[in-house]
Amino acid sequence: MVTNKSTKLSACCVFLALVAGCSSDARFHEIQAARLAECKFKADKEYAECVEQQNDNFEEFKKQQVQQP
Repeated sequence: MVTNKSTKLSACCVFLALVAGCSSDARFHEIQAARLAECKFKADKEYAECVEQQNDNFEEFKKQQVQQP
């Protein structure tokens, strides 16, 4: 069960990273909001990890935005 959740979270993060690479700020925030909504259904430790991952994804997205011409 824990492996299944980890796999699902990893898949979501990969999907989010791929979509973030080719979408606008508004689309990224829409997707991030949906992912954060999914985080609220997790246990405390998993919730904290999920939110941290979303923050990391946002920072990576911002770096990509700055690097694009």
